[in-house]
Parts: sequence; C-alpha cells; structure tokens
Amino acid sequence: MASRDNPEYSAAIVTKSGARYNITSIMTGVETAEEEGQVAQRVTVSFFNAPNESAYLNDAVNVMDRMYLYANDGNGPKEVFRGFIWEIEYSSDLEKIISATCYDNLIFFQESEESKFFAKGQSTSQVTSSLCADWGVKQNYTYDSITHDKLTLQGTLSDIFLNDLLGEVKRQKGTRFVMRSREDIIDIAPAGQNSAVYTLHEKEMAISTNSRVSMSGVITKIKIVGSTDDSGASNTIAVVTGKTNEYGTLQKIRQKDSDKSLDAAKKEANTEISENGAPKKKFEVEAVDIPWIRKGDKVKVEAGDMNSNFIVLGIQRKIKSDSKKMTFTCEY
Repeated sequence: MASRDNPEYSAAIVTKSGARYNITSIMTGVETAEEEGQVAQRVTVSFFNAPNESAYLNDAVNVMDRMYLYANDGNGPKEVFRGFIWEIEYSSDLEKIISATCYDNLIFFQESEESKFFAKGQSTSQVTSSLCADWGVKQNYTYDSITHDKLTLQGTLSDIFLNDLLGEVKRQKGTRFVMRSREDIIDIAPAGQNSAVYTLHEKEMAISTNSRVSMSGVITKIKIVGSTDDSGASNTIAVVTGKTNEYGTLQKIRQKDSDKSLDAAKKEANTEISENGAPKKKFEVEAVDIPWIRKGDKVKVEAGDMNSNFIVLGIQRKIKSDSKKMTFTCEY
C-alpha cells in the first residue's frame, strides 16, 4: 500500500511508433539523479526482459523512446519524470535484465552547442525563450530578468543558459536560480520557491547527516581592471574588499566590460564577495524518499547539526521494493 513512508513508483515506456508498455510489475529498481552543475535529470530504470505479444522488450524498446515515471504516496500516482531513453543495456544472464538510462529534454541542451547573436535591449527571458523555441520547447520563466546589451553567445547551450544568461542575472541581482524540466516544459525560477516545504526530522524521515566546511572558493578581495593598453598592461580602476582580516587576502581579478559602468562592475563584485566571502558549510542528508523533492527546492532539516531551511543542490535516489532512499546535498 502506497504511503508517505513507503511511496510506490510506476513506469511506462512509449515507443516512437506509439506503443505503450507498462513496466511497473517487472521493474527491479529505479535510480534518479539531479547533479550540481548539470541541467538534465537522469533516471535509470531496470526491468525484466519480459515477452510482449510476439516480441521481447529488448526487441521492442529502443533509444529515443519516451520514459514516464510516476510516484504515489497514498494520494494517487503523479508524474515525477518524463524523458528519453538515451542508453539501453541488456544482460542475457539468468535474470535477463534491461537497464534503460534516460534523461529529460534538457539533455539536448547539455549535448548541443550554439552560436547566436542578440541585439541590444532584449531581456533575459526573451533571449532564453528564443533559445528554447529553437529547440522546440516551452519555458516557464519566473526568475529575475535584466536588459542585456548586445550578446554574442557561443558554446554548449547549457553553459550559455547557466553562465552567460542566468549567471549574469545572478551576478547583478544576487538571487539563486534553478533550471529544470517538468513535463517537457523548462522551468527557470528562483531557488527555494516551492510551495510545499518538507521537514525531515531525526529518527523519522532523516537517516543520517554529514557536514563539511571549507575555505575552497572563498573570495575576500576583487580587483577590477580596465582594458589593456598597447603594451598589454591594464590599470586597476577599483578594488572591492571583504573580510580580509578574518580570512586573509584571497583575490580575484575581474575585467570591466566596455559596455558596463564602473558602478555596475563594483556592484557585481560586491555581490560576488557577499556570496563567496566566507567559508561555506555544505551538508549531505540521507533520508526516506520523498518523491516530490527536486534540485533547487527548499527543505527543512532537523537532524544532527542541522536545524534550519536549506536549498537542495543535488539529489539522488535509489528505489527498490524493500528500500526507498534519497541522498541530497544542500546549503543555507
């Protein structure tokens, strides 16, 4: 019986020809992952190579077929993943197991490169909408948006989104974002805006916690330099300083763009130091699976040395009939 403490998963494959296979009864396990720095969610579903009418599933199912994954916590099944079978592995040993590794439609952003120019005056949401449309997908954009100067975008499409576009908004506005796929729609939203915030208590949902604090990545001083002269030298036009007395001088050099004012460059430097100017404490939590928690969500954890709200940075699940657990990394 599906319940909050024992959610049940089901899955179906829809082939390119339109045939639908409900593989729930033959599934042997499900693993999911939303990694830090990656936009596409990965799901691996393992199932027996059962006969279906005149063919076995290893002959009926192929890459680029669609995989649908559902979860039920007692309130009926709800979709938690929709993607494409990207890789199939079949073992013809005694158990005859098929393992299908799937990704949502953001895998095309991770695996594709683009080179495109946008004229001055377009907003972030307009640019991302145009790029999504080129790949035939819709976006749901609720994150902050800025007006850009002319843009020459080139590189991996996911890097363009994360670094050149949304990263620039984050540098100017200082607010976190999450980019993820939901039912083939690309959500671009502020992190931690989920309406249902789950609480994980020690000895109830939370199984174990681990914390780590590190000086890696700390920035306490930023030197802003102008353009280089004929000799190749560049002059320092501003210095923004953080907690050098407490953490020492950890300096970065940032070159001011020619189309950006000095005040804007200093504001970005202050934002960068505000975010990275002190050691960060990162946590890892192992817990009973809650199918609805995704990367970018806010969760409350009351276990170990954790007693606050946190933002999920990455999350993995291992689902079997007798064990349904999730492990996620998070920070304040």
